[in-house]
Amino acid sequence: MVGRPSREAVARWNTAYAEQTTALFAAMRSDPSDLAAVRRLARAYHLVAEAWRMLSADFAAPMWARHAASVAAEEFERRARMERLRAGLNDGKT
Repeated sequence: MVGRPSREAVARWNTAYAEQTTALFAAMRSDPSDLAAVRRLARAYHLVAEAWRMLSADFAAPMWARHAASVAAEEFERRARMERLRAGLNDGKT
């Protein structure tokens, strides 16, 4: 029987993804020059990437799911970098 990811990992993903969704809609409604909205979105993408990384490191999950989570983490980190650049943040922190 295949194991399931930890409750902590799933809860972290759910929380991060909810914030990312909220930040994305807020950024879509805001003025493009609203740096606070862009920074919030960058931070939210980063949190989702961290949550995906946590899932990818969970050995209870099957290998294919861990690999998919790793790929998702890379994509959300790429999005976070793009938003940090858009906000003019060069230090890599949000």
